[in-house]
Amino acid sequence: MSTNDSFVFPKHEDDLTPELMTAVLSEDRPGLVVEDLSVVEAVRAASGRASTADRVVLDLDYAAGTAPADLPRRVVLKTMLDVPHAPAVMYETEVRFYREIRPDVPFEAPVFFGALFDRESSHFGIVLEDLRERGGVFANVTMDISLDQIRQLIGYLAALHARHWQSPTLDRDFGWLATPAVGGMETIWGHLVPQIEQHMEDEPWRHDLIAPLGRDMAGLHADMMKIAAGPLEDAPRTLLHGDTHLGNSYILPGGGMGWLDFQLSLRGCFIRDLTYIITTGLPIDPRRAHERELIDYYFEELRRHGVSEVPDREATWTLHRQATFWGLVIGWGCCPIANYGLEITQENMRRLSQIMIDLDVLEVVPD
Repeated sequence: MSTNDSFVFPKHEDDLTPELMTAVLSEDRPGLVVEDLSVVEAVRAASGRASTADRVVLDLDYAAGTAPADLPRRVVLKTMLDVPHAPAVMYETEVRFYREIRPDVPFEAPVFFGALFDRESSHFGIVLEDLRERGGVFANVTMDISLDQIRQLIGYLAALHARHWQSPTLDRDFGWLATPAVGGMETIWGHLVPQIEQHMEDEPWRHDLIAPLGRDMAGLHADMMKIAAGPLEDAPRTLLHGDTHLGNSYILPGGGMGWLDFQLSLRGCFIRDLTYIITTGLPIDPRRAHERELIDYYFEELRRHGVSEVPDREATWTLHRQATFWGLVIGWGCCPIANYGLEITQENMRRLSQIMIDLDVLEVVPD
């Protein structure tokens, strides 16, 4: 991972300097010099347009002859302005993902140009392409997303999972990533009940959605922790995106899809990635009609990418039921409305609550 003690990202976009951007971009491009920059747009976290990181769109001017032809003038800086919006481990994980894993991911993802992370301050910066320059649109649950587009996202996950399926290199090369039992944000999830309950108290509609389950959020959280430490820890392990709700994908002209936002990547059970996109990616009725088909498609893609022995179909269905807890309790139960807005937050929680009702998930919680 890249760190640089000489450069710390500032608390306001107007304090970004050519020297700082030179430090980020020249690490992999010796001799590159950013002579000037201009801020095109700054999007704050918890603004309804971004969740746990700020995004600054920049136009960069390079010294003549120092920048390669494939380095664009317009870039997006993903960073932390003013104050942290999440634990530092999320930022560090994403910096390392882009530097160490992104070059070999077998799917469409934002082009990466450079990153720095400062452990002392937890400030970070990741320089990425502005997907809008390619006509990209960020997806969310208010959009009409087709079954084929969800299949494409699942196919991408299968390609990633197959590459690292039960591989000894998981621990050797990616030991810095958390597992469902320990490390990174996985350790922090166990302490979020007060935050979740505060959201429930402030926003009664959340109570209404989970009421048919007959269990409060504290109880669902306890169930989730049992599942994470038991079935999901014992199941086949691979490299996960880790946060595969629909809002972490994007749409390109022509309908092609891509994955972004890798702050929660980890080593864990394949089902966490798979269940989360099935649940959030489709409205309730299409999900009911196609979820088994989509799981079967995932296994077909695993086989196509070289995994010879896939898990039993019915055992996987049980894992699918168990994996729903994470999306409701952590994915959106602890998510403030400010992150994505009321409409998107409500619809995600509605989909996640309903799948738990449909699949009678309390019946598959370990003793």
